[in-house]
Amino acid sequence: MIPKRTLSTMMNALSSGVVPRSGLEYIAVGRRKETETFVHDLEDTAEGGGAFRFISGRFGNGKSFMIQMVRNKAMKEGFVVMDADLSIDRRLTGSKKEGLNTYMELVKNMSIYTRPDSGALEPLLQEWIESAKDRAKSGTEDPSPSAVEAELKRSVSGMNTLPFFNDFLKVVMRYYRDLEEGVDDSPALRWLRGEMELKRDARSKLGVDSTVNDSNWYGFVKIWAEFAVRIGYKGLIVFLDEAVVLYKLQNRASRSNNYERLLTMFNDIMQGKSSHLSMYVCGTPEFIEDANRGLYSYEALRSRLVQGKYENGYDNYLGPVINLRPLTNEEIYVLLRTIRNLHEERYGYKSKVDDEKLQVYLGTILSSVSSEMLTPREITRDLISLLDTLHQNPEAEFEDMVSGRSLAADRNPDDDLIEDLEV
Repeated sequence: MIPKRTLSTMMNALSSGVVPRSGLEYIAVGRRKETETFVHDLEDTAEGGGAFRFISGRFGNGKSFMIQMVRNKAMKEGFVVMDADLSIDRRLTGSKKEGLNTYMELVKNMSIYTRPDSGALEPLLQEWIESAKDRAKSGTEDPSPSAVEAELKRSVSGMNTLPFFNDFLKVVMRYYRDLEEGVDDSPALRWLRGEMELKRDARSKLGVDSTVNDSNWYGFVKIWAEFAVRIGYKGLIVFLDEAVVLYKLQNRASRSNNYERLLTMFNDIMQGKSSHLSMYVCGTPEFIEDANRGLYSYEALRSRLVQGKYENGYDNYLGPVINLRPLTNEEIYVLLRTIRNLHEERYGYKSKVDDEKLQVYLGTILSSVSSEMLTPREITRDLISLLDTLHQNPEAEFEDMVSGRSLAADRNPDDDLIEDLEV
């Protein structure tokens, strides 16, 4: 039995065409080879390495589902995760703090197993502090503040080679003191979240000379990765979805600047200049392969991402680009049956749509839409809508509702496309 709250949340999300945050393991179909790659990446990250991969797939073909599965797996295995959807205001770099905005979104969405729905920044810091207090205890007496501070510093020793770490350490120590004194709105938190933009504020309020900004935010992501390991986690996994936004930028210089930042992060992770850090960037095939505006238009990235000459059309799930193949018809049928069973469990009834009718439903879809246009997002959303209607209207007949319907006719092919961005 699935917990009722998880089941309701999951079905609500699927019926809206949105990937649910939890419960994905109940509806996962296929993707075995891709999943094996991500599991190996987690193992490498825990050992001090990391991976940088691009996940490529058409709209609705399972990119967001895949990264959510990896996200949940990572938290369960003891990693800290961060995620952000890129947008016109959140990119890798820009003239209006777009890179900083991405960092702020990543920190806001920081999550751990006990806080899976974001907001884990303070719980993470407090967990670190409580652990230091336990180690600093002498017998049954509470440790002195100086002893705790010494233990906190000792626990993150060895990170001082990272740029900005000394300022980072001063700020987290300030957070500890503010927490002990009951300060509700510590300026340390604003600095850590990237909300303190002026250096004079950082100097006057925290005694540090740096702030997170558009050009250095990735360096702070690397600090969070190492910090996570020092306080007992296995590393940091970062997800950037909707990267097609970069492809849609009309301004060539803006695209190039963002691709240059991608290249810098890619090289840094793949060359081992970072540790305990993996990053996944999701986009459409055009975002990667378009020679005029995609990543392939940036020669340094194209040379790193282009398919090897010996792959000859075979799938390669160990390279820097993972192309998500469409689900097979058999896998789609298993998914439909699972959704039907979950709908029955949610509302406590027996559906009119038995396995034979599910095959009819799938056949109707396959006959009305090109297999290349069929996406899991659409078929699950439409099936839930059908089940909802049949459940609420006992007089309705499956055959009347499905016969003659054309999914292609009901769908605007531009629904999922992002408008070109005039930047």
